[in-house]
Amino acid sequence: MLTDSEIERLRQAIIATIASPVIGSIEDYTWEAIFHYVKDIPLSDPALERSKLLYDAVDLVTKTGWSLKSLQLNSFNFGSSFLFVIQRADIIKKSIQLGFPGLTEQSSPNELGAAIIQHWNEKIILSQAA
Repeated sequence: MLTDSEIERLRQAIIATIASPVIGSIEDYTWEAIFHYVKDIPLSDPALERSKLLYDAVDLVTKTGWSLKSLQLNSFNFGSSFLFVIQRADIIKKSIQLGFPGLTEQSSPNELGAAIIQHWNEKIILSQAA
């Protein structure tokens, strides 16, 4: 959740972004920059050290990550409803790395599902270490 001051910073950042003639839309690095500003956390230089992590913004002090794709909940109650996005994962190309040699589009749903879970587990572990 955002505090009142973070909501105001978000409003100001969106207005400034939309007013800029060189920014076509709020997505990708633009969103990351806005959210780093809103949360007052350092932003890496995209030309020097940018890598795509699981989260768009990570507070290294609290080890909290935020993503335009994630849902932040203070508490999760049984019966709660929410929407989620399944992001593309090229598990076929990474089949050997993931420990599933011979994986194809024709593999069983159980094997494909296990490869997807392995892919995202690795992604989470790498993002936590960054």
